[in-house]
Amino acid sequence: MNGLIIALAQTSSQGQSGAALAFSYIFYIFFIALLALSFFPGVQQKTQIMFLSRDVEQKLQMIEGYLKDSRGLTEKLLKEKGFADPKAFVERIIDRFVIDPVSVEPTDIINRMKLLMRSNEDTVREMITAVNPNIDPMTRSQIEISTEVVNALNLIYKVIRHYLIMAKKLNSIMIMYQLQMVAPIYVKYAEAYAKAQKVFLQGIPIGDGLGPLVASRFLMKADQKFTVSKDTIAGSIEFEGRKVVVVKAEGPMATVGTPGEGVQNVIEREGGRVSRIITVDAALKLEGEETGSVAEGMGVAMGDPGPEKIAIERVAVKYGIPIDAVIVKMSMEEAITEMRKEVYQAADKAIEYVKRIILERTKPGSTVVVVGVGNTAGIAQ
Repeated sequence: MNGLIIALAQTSSQGQSGAALAFSYIFYIFFIALLALSFFPGVQQKTQIMFLSRDVEQKLQMIEGYLKDSRGLTEKLLKEKGFADPKAFVERIIDRFVIDPVSVEPTDIINRMKLLMRSNEDTVREMITAVNPNIDPMTRSQIEISTEVVNALNLIYKVIRHYLIMAKKLNSIMIMYQLQMVAPIYVKYAEAYAKAQKVFLQGIPIGDGLGPLVASRFLMKADQKFTVSKDTIAGSIEFEGRKVVVVKAEGPMATVGTPGEGVQNVIEREGGRVSRIITVDAALKLEGEETGSVAEGMGVAMGDPGPEKIAIERVAVKYGIPIDAVIVKMSMEEAITEMRKEVYQAADKAIEYVKRIILERTKPGSTVVVVGVGNTAGIAQ
């Protein structure tokens, strides 16, 4: 009996060894076949494109998710504010664009750019008030910002999708490699925009409000405030025997105003008798730099496409007025989301920089213009 069991065990063991040996042969043959196949023209490239496209598609899905969430928030806001058909309004605004003016002939390009930008802003505003004529300025600015965010996310999504489809159609591994490298960056941008929308809807000050925050600290001491240009106000204070005219976007709406035109009007109102222009703004930091670090320099500190910035430069040249710049450094995400503690504390440092510049570079009896550049959401005057 024992001999029979041992014989059966030996037979079973030999059977298992034979099956394992057969499996090994099949595996090796399959491996060699794959290796040989990889040497055929185009197969290796198609395999790489397949794996790369999966990675890019995952990033695209993330961007699409941010877009859907942002669109949902916008439609919800519109519905709450009395818009009968929020989806139709978003559909109309989501692909809105502004075509750059002709740059081959640069003569008067700034005025043409200014016209296009202002006209676009006015048109969107008119579209909102046409649906709800009694809408308050704060809510209107929130809707404007929300539609801008949806528009930006939609553009990011469509551009990434466009190049992904093109790379697949052309079987281009170079396009796919480039797309894989930049896709994570645009995911970060999309995430920042999505976060920013929620902050704007809550009326919370953002990092880019550093300039208006500094200006508001000065304007608290102003007896009178007056409008100097569209969505922009100013006020005068006395500091160490100098007249300081402070300019900022009108808060607490989410707007950057028209500071360039505002400064131009203030200086013309003073008859050009201004000793110094000081601009204060948030600036993108380099990796490794600390959030909230302050620096000073020369020129107009303003992230403007051109019209507002050049307005200050032109009036400064006209009257020979030096322009100083004070910046507070932060990342892009920190600039468009809720104001961090480091940025808020940096406002005091920026004020000290401004005061030092006034004392060191102007004389008693002179007039100085201080401009707080940035989005004034949640920051009054």
